[in-house]
Amino acid sequence: MAGVGPRGPAARSWPALRLLPGLLPVLLALLVSLLLLVPLPARAVPAASPTEPTMRVLEDASGALDAARVLVAPGWRALPAGAPNLGYSDAVWWFNLCWDPPPGGGRWSQLELAYPVLDQVEIRLFDRDGVERGHWRLGDKQPFGQRPVPHRHFIVPLPRAAPGQEAVRALVRVHTSSAVQLPARLWTEQAFLAGEQLDQLVQGLYLGVMLGMLAYNFFLWRVMRERVYLWYVLWVAAIASFQASIGGLAFQYLWPEATQWNDRAIVVFLALAVTSASFFMIDFLALARRGGWMLRLPQATAWLCLLALLSAFVLPYPMAIRLAIGCAVVAMFGALLVSALRGREGFAPARIFLLAWFLVLAGGLVLAASKFGLLPRNGLTEHATQVGTALEVILLSLSLAGRLQHERRLREQAQAEAMATQRRANERLEQRVAERTRDLEQLNRRLEQASRTDALTGVANRRHFDERHAGAVQRAIASAGPLGVLLLDLDHFKRINDTLGHPAGDDCLREVARRVAMLLAGQDGGEALLARYGGEEFIALLPDLRPPQAQALAERIRRVIAERPVDSVAGPVAVTASLGLCCRVPRDAADGIAMLREADEALYQAKRSGRNRVAIDLRTAAAGAP
Repeated sequence: MAGVGPRGPAARSWPALRLLPGLLPVLLALLVSLLLLVPLPARAVPAASPTEPTMRVLEDASGALDAARVLVAPGWRALPAGAPNLGYSDAVWWFNLCWDPPPGGGRWSQLELAYPVLDQVEIRLFDRDGVERGHWRLGDKQPFGQRPVPHRHFIVPLPRAAPGQEAVRALVRVHTSSAVQLPARLWTEQAFLAGEQLDQLVQGLYLGVMLGMLAYNFFLWRVMRERVYLWYVLWVAAIASFQASIGGLAFQYLWPEATQWNDRAIVVFLALAVTSASFFMIDFLALARRGGWMLRLPQATAWLCLLALLSAFVLPYPMAIRLAIGCAVVAMFGALLVSALRGREGFAPARIFLLAWFLVLAGGLVLAASKFGLLPRNGLTEHATQVGTALEVILLSLSLAGRLQHERRLREQAQAEAMATQRRANERLEQRVAERTRDLEQLNRRLEQASRTDALTGVANRRHFDERHAGAVQRAIASAGPLGVLLLDLDHFKRINDTLGHPAGDDCLREVARRVAMLLAGQDGGEALLARYGGEEFIALLPDLRPPQAQALAERIRRVIAERPVDSVAGPVAVTASLGLCCRVPRDAADGIAMLREADEALYQAKRSGRNRVAIDLRTAAAGAP
């Protein structure tokens, strides 16, 4: 078991550890940018900080009290400052919120309850004389569109009133299957706009990081077909969805009418995140090879979380979420323990894994400390879990990139050992070595050809195109001759994959590549090159064609694709394509690269113009394309 013991190769040379010194500036820059969020609310508007009202609470175990009787009922108790957390309860809870005018004059414009998973919330506003000034029924058991302010939190406007008649107290009735929390804040209009801008910035940064890492590693999984990348992608998608669900963003933007699903989504995505993280840990830390309880612990956690996921559809929410949270806690501390022990065994990737999960745990602890008043509430503490998960996602993605380099070096090492074996065999039997050398040369030629060819369509791949493109640009500069770049994208290709299946989509890609390649092969000189640029996108290099000739060829390609359906495994499939053309004499190498971007812009112009057409960039049109 090389690489497992303390003196294994992984302990000495795992490249991700050597990458960390170079990556630390990136991580530190991200951390500094997140720390800059701390003072933002305070410096956006000097008097803009929200204020928490003083709060008293009364438990109504029977749920029989109404607003009139509850005010005179005994048993009210004061709550300390900060967001109260009364845990899970079947009782009805009444909160009496009182506040003074904002310092420095002005008025409070709205009252916010910043816990978006409360089931039923009833809010009544009263002025100093006890006259009711507003009444709302909110909660995530009601469609999102019924809220007075379209926001992921529960926000009610404080009505403008004559002096002495403005609202100074709120009576809030809460009945929920989730934890009873009521983080209440009063906002001025200016403060709310400043705070909302900050919140949207943080949410955008977080979702951008998560989606970027998801897309990057999904591409790696599509290329490498290694299961560890798939688990990583599922984990990132699940944890981002969980954050969006518990933060109210999913209810606001994704399923504003699905009130029953909204509760279940929190349990489902949390359980799915823990399940995929457990399987990711098994592959990332090579626990299947290690065996023992280190393997059985994440396996048991993963299957238990799958049961928690199913329980979301059959058990009441309090039971299902407790089961999911219990699994998450066990998985979290299990991951820390296993990765720490694997690191002590000398398995170098475990150290990065340990650091990544520690960041998640630290984020959760910071958020909990801010909720209980142990840390100040600011831009960083409010979004601590998002900061922790974002840093974890980035760190694990970098670690996976190091894993790629590590595997590449292992392959190079294996190749070097094979060559050494070959040299030793040459001393014993020259004839056999000569035969094996010839075999190896043939294999290398096939590998070289394969490395330049797209496996699905048989045309050149992007690497080969990039090499040919650089040479073609230099030749065009030297000869002052024109060079064309043609980008081709199949229209609505995702619909073909989704409705007819990927095998049918593969047939379409192969047939389109064949038709276009035949047209290009008929060009004078045979120097034209077709390559698959990615997904359903192809690119062609057209040397020595003037703009009118290049556009005429592009139009023929478009017609050849559209005029006859493709015979696929799912039957005939009608296929069309949009094409973007850039054709001119490049000034220099940078201009040759710019032609790729201009062809891409022309392609998007063809898409926006209705698809199944050829668009040319402006400079090509000015050069004389009809």
